[in-house]
Amino acid sequence: MKKLLTKVHWLCAVLVAVMLLQSGLAVAQKGGGGKFTLSGTVKGDGQPLVGATVVEPGTSNGTVTGADGKFSLSLSKRGASIQVSFIGYVTKTLTANADHLDISLDSDAQKIDEVMVVAYGTMRKRDVTGAITSISSDAIERRTPANVFEALQGQVAGVQISAGSGQPGESSQINIRGISTFSAEGVKPLYVVDGIPMEDIDGINPGDITSIEILKDAASAAMYGSRSANGVILITTKGGQEGAPRIDVKYLHTWGKLSHKLAQATRADRRKYDLLRRKYFQDNSIGSPDESFMIIQDSLNAAFNVDNDYQDILFQWAQKDQVDLSVSGGTKKMKYYGSTGYYNERGIVPNTNFQRLTARINADYTAADWLTLHSRVSLGYSQKNGINEGQLMTAMLSRRPYFNLYYPDGTLAGVFQGQKSPLAQVKYTTDRTEYYQGNLYQGFEIKLAKGLKFQTSINANLYLNKRQRVYPSMITDEWQKSNSGYAADNLNWNWLNENVLTYKNKWGNHNFEALLGFSEQQWRTDQTILSGINSSTDFIPTMNAFAANLTLSETGTWQTNHSMASFFARVGYDFKSKYLIQATFRRDGSSRFSKNNRWGNFPSVSAAWRLSDEGFMSFARRALDDAKIRVSWGITGNEQIGNYDYLYSYATGDIYDGVGGVYPARLAVDNLRWEETRQVDVGLDLSFFNSRLTITADYYDKYTDGLLANRELPKESGFSTMRTNVGEVSNRGFEFTIAGDLVRTKDFRWNASFNISRNWNTIEKLAEGEPYLENDLWWMAEGGSIGDFYGYKQINIFPYDESNAFTPDSWQQLTPVFENGSFSHYTLNGQVYNGSYVQKKLPNGKVFRGGDVNWEESAGSRDGIIDESDRMIIGNALPTYTGGLSTSFTYKNIGLFVSFYYSFGGQIYNYAEHQRNMFLYSSTTPSGHVINNIWTQQGDQALYPRPYNDEYNNARYANSFYVEDADYIRLSNIRLSYDLPERWLKALRIKALQVYIFGNNLMTWTSYSGYDPEFSSSNPLQIGRDTYRYPMKREFGVGANIKF
Repeated sequence: MKKLLTKVHWLCAVLVAVMLLQSGLAVAQKGGGGKFTLSGTVKGDGQPLVGATVVEPGTSNGTVTGADGKFSLSLSKRGASIQVSFIGYVTKTLTANADHLDISLDSDAQKIDEVMVVAYGTMRKRDVTGAITSISSDAIERRTPANVFEALQGQVAGVQISAGSGQPGESSQINIRGISTFSAEGVKPLYVVDGIPMEDIDGINPGDITSIEILKDAASAAMYGSRSANGVILITTKGGQEGAPRIDVKYLHTWGKLSHKLAQATRADRRKYDLLRRKYFQDNSIGSPDESFMIIQDSLNAAFNVDNDYQDILFQWAQKDQVDLSVSGGTKKMKYYGSTGYYNERGIVPNTNFQRLTARINADYTAADWLTLHSRVSLGYSQKNGINEGQLMTAMLSRRPYFNLYYPDGTLAGVFQGQKSPLAQVKYTTDRTEYYQGNLYQGFEIKLAKGLKFQTSINANLYLNKRQRVYPSMITDEWQKSNSGYAADNLNWNWLNENVLTYKNKWGNHNFEALLGFSEQQWRTDQTILSGINSSTDFIPTMNAFAANLTLSETGTWQTNHSMASFFARVGYDFKSKYLIQATFRRDGSSRFSKNNRWGNFPSVSAAWRLSDEGFMSFARRALDDAKIRVSWGITGNEQIGNYDYLYSYATGDIYDGVGGVYPARLAVDNLRWEETRQVDVGLDLSFFNSRLTITADYYDKYTDGLLANRELPKESGFSTMRTNVGEVSNRGFEFTIAGDLVRTKDFRWNASFNISRNWNTIEKLAEGEPYLENDLWWMAEGGSIGDFYGYKQINIFPYDESNAFTPDSWQQLTPVFENGSFSHYTLNGQVYNGSYVQKKLPNGKVFRGGDVNWEESAGSRDGIIDESDRMIIGNALPTYTGGLSTSFTYKNIGLFVSFYYSFGGQIYNYAEHQRNMFLYSSTTPSGHVINNIWTQQGDQALYPRPYNDEYNNARYANSFYVEDADYIRLSNIRLSYDLPERWLKALRIKALQVYIFGNNLMTWTSYSGYDPEFSSSNPLQIGRDTYRYPMKREFGVGANIKF
């Protein structure tokens, strides 16, 4: 905590320095005013514009409008000129001849287009020939996001975002247009913040963002070459504006709780289960009838005479606080933006929390007409106290409910009769991660001649991740003799130098642009890991206590580095903005590949035709503002494969008789090459009624070859895997977005946005054409799809021994008929059947019995023997359709925003529930629903098999019974806001004040039986398996935004 306070003080000191600078500027600006005071109101589309800029040209004298669109400004003289601007509207220059002016700005859709950010520059949206979606700061702010991932979810067609879990500080997974890689290292898109490629964006304060652009097709992303196969996300942070200093303060507080509970056995349910198992063991002369006999006989014993609802005991009310403070302003030469933010979240599980501190300074200085300097500095610190959510949720949902959490003396029980206490895990586990981040960027923009500009920049990024984890003996060992500790420091730093020459020219109706650049970048990672067991005491949480018992196979230091050099170019031409064409080329050289495959080429070409400007479309111009058809093709790459996999590697360790030595750890594959993705995109952009309605539609076809993955090797080789190019995969799909103002009047506006995307994923080719099983669940085969679950298909539970009877040829199940309690005959489709029959058996010839699972056989192997050959595809994790719906209502000063996110077509393998219902260990407690639907005797019509898993393996993995629909619709956000009238705020010298209440994750419509159908995996091949995740919370909050 002391370290945290030190960081807070340091960041505050930086902020105070920035504010003092702004105060000095404010005094200077105030001193520039005269005696004449102008007041007025600025409106757009009949509504007051909050935050419009009013300045006296040629001076630093200016102000911004308040909540009612009103302003007051001291001018140098009556008759002076003023300039009024607001993004999305045409800037207007007026003469201040009156004491009060009512100013109306005209909409300018093209003005909005001019601020769209693309690779290495900006471009009018009107002239974009690729598939790019832009998200504004307003669209981000109204979602009150904790991170960038929450800000983006559901806003962009073709972009699927899944949270890892509900644990505070947890990151999310982003897939743009499907999964195009087999490599866990290279599944992320490329993040570029203010032109700086970043390792991650977890530490970015959403309040600092002015826009986010998502580059989805190859024509947009190919300028980033070997790092853009999974798409590119460009983030632009806020900058200063000419005028008086503006101070923004934002604060919010939330309360959160578990959204819903899972089914869990009561004490009575568990006692019934104990009795069922005991009777079953006695009747069948198997198992251990006395496994719970002591508990059954001595039910009044204090050690197991309680009725715990572990979910009620464990989960608490969560809270969150977020404070953001920013200062911005500037003169004609110097513009600045400074901010600091503090985020503190307490999870719904005790002792889980996340804190984040951020600070940023952005400055742009025009040193001369030909030279501009751009400086960006950002600092971040976060601390996460987490928990092993899989172990915790398993203990919580499987522990016997009648086991007391405390010993008679009142001390907390850790492990009792082999079962861990979830409360003890939460209280005594130490799992702390600290993350430090620093980013520095310095750019120089030099105007060499008219239309010719040279830009050079240097930036450096530093990331330090420190993790400490201790599991004391109290929660690892019933006899409290074993504990474990782990500490890791990961230092990652990189630097990048980029040099770009840009030329623009316009003659008549012709526009030409060219760009030529060179960049070089180097990365280095230093890692230190200490891992140990059985320290002398639980009361010293540092790794010193484990010094005598370090786990040598996990302890050590590692250092890796690699570098990249790149050449890139772009050429664009358009005629009247009607016919547009653009071509890009990038050549990357990476040290991660061998000499013969070190360089990769990544070209693209795109074109667009604005058919709305054609004469034959004149009939539609009253309604149709803009209609543009886009076509693009390009190649992007993925070099995130690990360092120097083309070389033999060696490792140190104990290899013989305790004598340390060196042994070969990895095979060399000198023909490794880039993963390359070829993508074709066809798009349509439409705008109607002065941009009141916009439609965007795209069809894409992505084909990736040279997929890099670890291929399993025969044991005789001495190596387990070998990194190689293993196959090819395709993603094809469409995206559709429609948005607009449904109602627009003087006092009321209602707008809505809807997007949907559909993706087809196909594994086109594998090495040598051979399918394989990924981690015993996912089937990888040509013609299949990533995410295919592979296992046994359960039909039902045999009610009787005699129910295991089928017709010899068609394998139709026969129905046994009993008379006077004895078997009489079979029927088929209601008719008496007197023919022969066959039965399903184990490979050893034993026949399946009543209470066993009736397994389906694969169509090509119907021999009555249930074995590995009967595994088949039983589901797929990838969703078919994803998208979002959002709508906002504004009436005078009141605003309401509502957003939904949905996902359809995917499935989940509920591995956690499967493990809970294996009936293998007496310590595992199924839910009450399961206990009441177990087969226990002949004739039972049951959902679940016999309460003991014997050689017939009714719990075999994987089982289609535990494949569930992952469809869901989520009410993601509701936000109700009110802008206080300016007359209420004038005396307080506040420009604008907005207060709001909001809710996040308020409702989820789904049939999934787990906590939440939304979760992610870091491995792109191992998706859709739920192993018990930290639940997401339902959240309510209040907040205020103040502008000074």
